[in-house]
Amino acid sequence: MPPERPWIPTAPTRIPRCPGSERGYDVAQVDDFLAAVHSALREPPPVTGPERRPGVLLSTQVRAAVFAGARGGYRPAAVDELLDAAEDALAAAERERCLRARGPEAWQEHLDALTRLLRNRLDRPRTQRFRRPSRPRAHGYSAAHVDVLCERLGARLEGTATLEPGELRRAVFPPAQGERSYEEQQVDAFLDRAVQLLLASR
Repeated sequence: MPPERPWIPTAPTRIPRCPGSERGYDVAQVDDFLAAVHSALREPPPVTGPERRPGVLLSTQVRAAVFAGARGGYRPAAVDELLDAAEDALAAAERERCLRARGPEAWQEHLDALTRLLRNRLDRPRTQRFRRPSRPRAHGYSAAHVDVLCERLGARLEGTATLEPGELRRAVFPPAQGERSYEEQQVDAFLDRAVQLLLASR
């Protein structure tokens, strides 16, 4: 059983707070989420297969965490940094348990499936990798900027370039419309999978 990671604070005073006049993340919600991270690290579920148990936090759920705003709450930048570290630790723990319970072949199958999923998008022509926004005149992500990042990811998968998970987590794209844009939700889901693969490949 992997040890609990000490860098995720259990005491609220370890996370800096905003001044009372400023809004940060709701303290109780963040504390509850970090408690779920601790619980998952104490007994992480496998990433794949029938042994995966419902109700236990997975690394892939960390980036989806949303907290209400509250005056005097935790500083968002400090919490976001902790969430990055939490995702890294959960991914490492999930890999460890899957290898121990199911063997390296099952883990490689998981990596291969993720790679095929990403390659399905990356191998498409520029400006055609993702859907356009469904509503007329709706804004999406600039297709040109998303394509640049996709090509960097493709080079990373080929082993000819470096790309860290944090670069994908912090990716920001200018807005665009029509044929010059991609649907935001589809791009975000793709980047989530890309982060998952980079972490799993460490």
